[in-house]
Amino acid sequence: MKHNWSFRVLVVGLLGLGSPAAQAQRGGQGFTQQFNRATVLLTTGDTLTGPVQLHRTEETLLMELADNTVRTLPAVSVQSFAVQGEQYDQSRERFYYDDFYAMRQGYYYGNPLYTQPVPRRRERPDTELVRVFRTYRWNRDNDYSDFRAPGFFEQLSNGPIILLRREGLVQRPVTVTGPYGYGGYGYSGAGRTVGYYTDVKDNFYLGLPNGNVISLRNPKKDLLAYFHGNSRQLEQYAKDNKLSYTDARELAYLVNYANSLSGKGK
Repeated sequence: MKHNWSFRVLVVGLLGLGSPAAQAQRGGQGFTQQFNRATVLLTTGDTLTGPVQLHRTEETLLMELADNTVRTLPAVSVQSFAVQGEQYDQSRERFYYDDFYAMRQGYYYGNPLYTQPVPRRRERPDTELVRVFRTYRWNRDNDYSDFRAPGFFEQLSNGPIILLRREGLVQRPVTVTGPYGYGGYGYSGAGRTVGYYTDVKDNFYLGLPNGNVISLRNPKKDLLAYFHGNSRQLEQYAKDNKLSYTDARELAYLVNYANSLSGKGK
């Protein structure tokens, strides 16, 4: 699988589409995201444009075409796609919808080859930013299975080793803090779980040139293990620049820097 393919044509085609109001939904086990505008590159080389629903669990896109028909696109038939126009989720931290364009072009602190303006964090969420997804083969995080099926992963960095992100649903507990929400001192029910709510969690991976992925369950440990030949340089770089291994933006810097080093990943 080739991953040096330029998204310039793809993104230009996407930005040329209309801009109706953004809508999104995340429901139950289906975990569906809806985007107003998408450009999809098929494995056949054909390109489709239009609104799209991303069904995470089924690894499928449902695209509304110009003739008002809906086409089902399983991951096995999709090479990559770019989207815009997901409704802002108020439950997300405000930097979630960050712009990874510079990171997809190889930016990291100190990169002598990057000549564009230094990217800044978005002060306000912007769902009009282009998000890029690629298809990789994975075992659905089942370490005991050798079977790898195609799935959709969001691209956050440049290559040849690419930082990827998958959003997944997770159940988080709701606990009692006190009779009035001020704390649990003197209250027998403090700390007791009274229910659960569904949240969206980021999971990080490394996308390999052969089309497979490596899970970063412990981003620092697993990243340093993969780039073990340059782990000391990478760890020192993270320390010097005060970079977090769990922040998507800063982890993208670390992967780009690791790619710039000689040895594994170069």
